[in-house]
Amino acid sequence: MTSHASQTAGAAHWRVSYEGPQSGQFNMAVDEALLCEVSEAQAPPQTHLRFYQWRCPTVSLGLSQKPEQVINLDYCRSHGIEIVQRPTGGKAVLHDRELTYSVVSNDSAFFPSANIGKTYCRIASALQRGFRLLGLETTLAAETGKRSATGPLSSACFALSGHHEVLWQGRKLVGSAQRRRKNAFLQHGSILIDFDVTSLSRVLRSCESALLSSAVADLKTCLGTVPPVGALVEALSKGFEAAFAVRLVEDGPRTDVLVRFGRRANASKFSPIGAGGGNRCPRPL
Repeated sequence: MTSHASQTAGAAHWRVSYEGPQSGQFNMAVDEALLCEVSEAQAPPQTHLRFYQWRCPTVSLGLSQKPEQVINLDYCRSHGIEIVQRPTGGKAVLHDRELTYSVVSNDSAFFPSANIGKTYCRIASALQRGFRLLGLETTLAAETGKRSATGPLSSACFALSGHHEVLWQGRKLVGSAQRRRKNAFLQHGSILIDFDVTSLSRVLRSCESALLSSAVADLKTCLGTVPPVGALVEALSKGFEAAFAVRLVEDGPRTDVLVRFGRRANASKFSPIGAGGGNRCPRPL
């Protein structure tokens, strides 16, 4: 991934990083530690864009979800699937053969703190620009109506399409969640590359695979091939640069923020809730 300085000379700078596969505990702790950092009263306006993956299949639960009510814990233990709690709301997501994006900011010039919907919309528009560079046209849920789910699909994030979420042919491609503080926010989301509907239907306590298949899209289906992760990160980075007229400056892995803010972020709460005895890791992309 490169920074496109010639196209964004004089523009505001955002920090961007791609950290590769990490544990669910690390991924969630860094996201919340960054939120703590930008929430400091003396913190200057700043925005952090991260792309990351998950070391092994991991279910992330929304902040208010209870694992014993949502997850088939025995299945997760026997198949080596970790479970972590996100610092954001929303429903359960199975992170496996996907790419996660994360935006953390306190910059009201880009993200007015009083307008949650506009924040979702602007980030979704940036994602759309990135997908367009891959030859993929998408729509936003607000443009096509809102779909809801109850009963057997109510625990799955990708069964629900909220306002401004990215769709392909009416099916959800990106699932996002947000957490806000007085002057800052964290939004992260899962971009499906090669969706395994069977695994998710078995991970959740009640989920019908046929219904879920009709609600979800992945990049393999949309593009007819599995895009290289590097090309996907590059396209999405260009999409953010164009949508926000900023310059992305590459950053290293954010272990530093855990040292400074890990205790306040309470990283221990993101420890795996249930780790399996198996040793299955994601297939190479």
